[in-house]
Amino acid sequence: MDKYFVGMRVEVVGHEEGFWNSYFGAIVLRVERTKLRVRYEELIDENEEYIEEDVAMKHVRPYPPESREVNYRMNVGDDVDVYDREGWWRGEVVFVFDGELMVYFHYMAGDDTEDYGTFPLDRIRIHQEVKEVAKGFAWSHVKVTG
Repeated sequence: MDKYFVGMRVEVVGHEEGFWNSYFGAIVLRVERTKLRVRYEELIDENEEYIEEDVAMKHVRPYPPESREVNYRMNVGDDVDVYDREGWWRGEVVFVFDGELMVYFHYMAGDDTEDYGTFPLDRIRIHQEVKEVAKGFAWSHVKVTG
């Protein structure tokens, strides 16, 4: 079984300065041995065309499945992704409001760049990590609180 295939929905993991801890949706256009050609779902260029890019496979993951925890209650300390600026940005819940969460972001490991924001629940997902297994991929939720 091939890990990635043409037409597959994936996320490109931010791997450049200013984009650490971010994930951008894309569709696979071409598969090569160590890289993929992708077209981003939301990112457009100055001509208002969707950006296409060759990306190393190590910077791509399958698009995560929808959370089955429909009634999941977010808590302070939970690891989440927030949809903002055409992508998903990883953060930590620091305050829970009625229908919104305040999230802390640390964009670049090891520096002092930090940011907070308040977002409605429909723009937040539980952060999930993926690992390769014999029959494809296995996902796990990152849930800090009990």
